[in-house]
Amino acid sequence: MPMGRFRSLSTRLTVQFALLFAVAMLGVSAALSTFIAGSASRHVAEQLQSSGAVYDRLWQQRSRELQNAAQLLARDFGFRAAVASADAPTIQSALDNAAARLKVRSAFIVSADGRVTSIDGGISPRETERLWAPLDEGRLTGVSVLAGRPRQIVAAPVMAPNLIGWVVFAPTLEGREMRSLERLSAIPLHAAVLARSGGAWTEAAGSVSVLSPQAAASAERHMATGATFQMKVAGEKSIVLAKPLPAFAPGERAMLMLTYSKAQALADARVLQAALAVMTLLGLLLMGFATWRAAGRITQPLARLDEAAGRLASGEHVQVRVRGSDELARLAASFNEMVGRIVEREQRITQLAFNDVLTGLPNRTMFHQQLDQLFRTSEANGSLFALHCLDLDQFKVINDTLGHPAGDALLIETAQRLRHVARGHFVGRLGGDEFVVLQSVGVDRDAIDRLARDIIAAITVPVTIDGNEFVPSTSIGIAIAPDDGRDGGTLLRNADLALYRAKEAGRGTYAFFEESLNKRAQERRQLEADLRLALERGEFELHYQPLFDLEKNRVCSFEALLRWNHPKRGQISPVDFVPVAEDTGLIVAIGAWVIREACAQAARWPADVRIAVNVSPVQFHRGALHETILRALAASGLEPGRLEVEITESIFLEGSETTLRLLHALRTLGVRVALDDFGTGYSSLSYLQSFPFDKLKIDRSFIHNLLTRDGASAIVRAITELAHALNIETTAEGVEETAQLVELRAHGCSSVQGFLFAEPMTVSDVEQLFRDDRLGIRNVA
Repeated sequence: MPMGRFRSLSTRLTVQFALLFAVAMLGVSAALSTFIAGSASRHVAEQLQSSGAVYDRLWQQRSRELQNAAQLLARDFGFRAAVASADAPTIQSALDNAAARLKVRSAFIVSADGRVTSIDGGISPRETERLWAPLDEGRLTGVSVLAGRPRQIVAAPVMAPNLIGWVVFAPTLEGREMRSLERLSAIPLHAAVLARSGGAWTEAAGSVSVLSPQAAASAERHMATGATFQMKVAGEKSIVLAKPLPAFAPGERAMLMLTYSKAQALADARVLQAALAVMTLLGLLLMGFATWRAAGRITQPLARLDEAAGRLASGEHVQVRVRGSDELARLAASFNEMVGRIVEREQRITQLAFNDVLTGLPNRTMFHQQLDQLFRTSEANGSLFALHCLDLDQFKVINDTLGHPAGDALLIETAQRLRHVARGHFVGRLGGDEFVVLQSVGVDRDAIDRLARDIIAAITVPVTIDGNEFVPSTSIGIAIAPDDGRDGGTLLRNADLALYRAKEAGRGTYAFFEESLNKRAQERRQLEADLRLALERGEFELHYQPLFDLEKNRVCSFEALLRWNHPKRGQISPVDFVPVAEDTGLIVAIGAWVIREACAQAARWPADVRIAVNVSPVQFHRGALHETILRALAASGLEPGRLEVEITESIFLEGSETTLRLLHALRTLGVRVALDDFGTGYSSLSYLQSFPFDKLKIDRSFIHNLLTRDGASAIVRAITELAHALNIETTAEGVEETAQLVELRAHGCSSVQGFLFAEPMTVSDVEQLFRDDRLGIRNVA
């Protein structure tokens, strides 16, 4: 089965390593088995060689013994005389004695003339005569086949003094000698002497069975090498050593054959091989078990990590046990660290998803979830809860004047105070300086008032940020569910309306939602809708209020004042609709119409009369004011110097650099710039230093109190003196009494405007004024 089909890593490791170890052990086992078999074969070969050497020594020893006896007999005088005289009885008697002494059954004399005298009747004279030729050639030892049996031939010449014959001993090569040789061997070999005569091999003695012609031929081929070889003997594979023995007669050959059964030779090796096989098998089983355990030790921690990863993927917080200090332990520790970081990151994500980054309070999303939960609880048990919506009074001013870091610090401080004072209730931040408190209410509704007062008191504690100490304040709008709203959107909207009411009430207080607030909100929405149509319907109109130059004692300019003639509601005061126009951005289009209309009208007036136009901060920051004024001047033909733009300090609170660039651009055109309502608001002198205003308009509140409040006159005098020092004109607004005029003239005010001289008038009245040449209007003091 392919390794890839195992789904278990443990199984794959076990099988893979078991196979590797099996191959290795089988290789080692095979090598050892081959070595054992080879060693056994070499041992048998050595034993056969040793036995062959022993037989050589026995052969030589027997040959020397027979040859000494033959020489002794041949040198005997009587024996030589008997041979020389052919005394057969004496010869046979001597041969009998020698044969008996040497335990040899066959002995004979071959005379030089070929006669044979033998004591063994089994050997024919013809066979003995065959020996004459080798004897005559001097061969004295060797193997020859006589009477059908191989014999060891040992001869000695008989000299008298000339050669008269040979004494020959021809003992039969008996099996007894072979058995002795077999007993002398350390291994149970089989020994035999084979002789070939007449083309056939004959076994002379021994325990080797008759060889087949093929086996004999094989033995004959290996005989000359002196090395062992293998062949089948009597049907059994054997290890064989064939040693040549000296042949006596031509055409004859002899050899010593030593055989040893290979199966018997390898019997001990087989035992070792079987033991080795058993050990190999046990080793494989042990190795398989060890591999399985080792794979388990590796894969079990991985399996636990895999299980933990699965549980982690399903959202469960898991940890794995760390054991030891190895790689797996470090992997487990890394996994736990990763889980910890994931949990920390999830908590951080949850924190960011449901909490405000700056203050740490629950954000709008969390607020709505909590609000829904309170609605469900209220619906289930009829309980009430109150929504407190609050923001910081004048927070924008703080943010703009002290910078956003200071504003952020104030928000953080506010959040901490709310969290402390509204303990037990839900406190959240919706954005900016908007905070909410959800208060569960029991039977004591006064608890709502107490919490609102506590919140206001806590917020109004002085705070120091970046070395600046100030007293923050807050206004709170309260809506109670389910009476003031049966869903989150309605309740929040009504709380916002109550917050507007609190703002209108003077800030730093709280207000409950009332149904009348809804009516006011609906009226505002209707006002917005009508305002969007007023411009295209031509419902706007400009009135012009004269400004009198106190030095020239005449009208020097007019301030254009916007009026809205509503078809149903009549004339609506700018105080009512301008804030709406600014909130909705409609003031951009309306303000552009005012500039165009004012320039067009002023172009028809005398050349020394200017026109002043109020410009909203929204026009500075949202509209293309420069292009609007440029187009209005071009369309009307009005000299830029006759147009005066009146701005308030509030335009500097947002994008002062942009504002200054725009103001300088207007001054470059020649348009005059007046700072309106000077003395109220922030009255930052840095504005006077940063831009060369043409005029300061002293707020009407100072003029109204000029004669009645201490210090008012000093303030007006300070403003006029400051303006003179900076070469800036001054205009006093709201002059209604002659005494005020006298005082202003005494302070050096440049010009005045107010009901003392004229109320705002229509364009036709202005034109009539010019026709009557009544620019002096009234003889001022």
